[in-house]
Amino acid sequence: MHAICRIGQVCGRKKGLRMLIFVIYAIFASRFYYSAQDTGIFMGMFRIAPAMSHPDLTLNMYPLLFMVGGIALALEQCSEYLMIPDYLVYVRSRRGWSHFCRYCALLLCYCALFTGVQLIIAVMIVSRDRQECLLMTAICAALTLAVLMLIINIGYLLNCRVMGYATAAALYTALLSLDGVRRWLISSWIGILPCWVPVLTVLFLALAMVNLIVFEHVEMY
Repeated sequence: MHAICRIGQVCGRKKGLRMLIFVIYAIFASRFYYSAQDTGIFMGMFRIAPAMSHPDLTLNMYPLLFMVGGIALALEQCSEYLMIPDYLVYVRSRRGWSHFCRYCALLLCYCALFTGVQLIIAVMIVSRDRQECLLMTAICAALTLAVLMLIINIGYLLNCRVMGYATAAALYTALLSLDGVRRWLISSWIGILPCWVPVLTVLFLALAMVNLIVFEHVEMY
């Protein structure tokens, strides 16, 4: 209950700014369903160029919009929750790994909610035979967003936000620019599971461990 109250304390702020970002994002995101792109693939999922001459970044503007919108709407409040002091404790104590696990759960819930709302809208538009593909690509987009937010959080913990955002932007832009890497990520790994499943899972766990190490270091000082 205490943890829920603290989450509510953090998330209850900046409502006006969040609403403004949401409206701007919704206006641009709605254009996806009127574009020539395949709506059977979730908007936040990176695309594969049909021809090598097709500009990769132009093709992937909507996935880029999805990531930017997801990061912007969060308003760093997951990171704020991680570092919020416990005002109910008179003597400040280390918050430990359990608090960090709650942060990870909050981060995943946010990514799932941000993706899920848009997935529901997409399901109502896309034909039934494409919905399995839609679901899988939505999961990929949500995991990618979570990975990027973990990268950004490292910069937040180190009190160097610019580094965190720049690193996340550089890595995601590199992904959108490398057609061969994207093709490999969507290729089969085991059965119907694509390669992005183990890659994003390992990346998330590895970055979570890095975040935990940095968090514990910050807690000591």
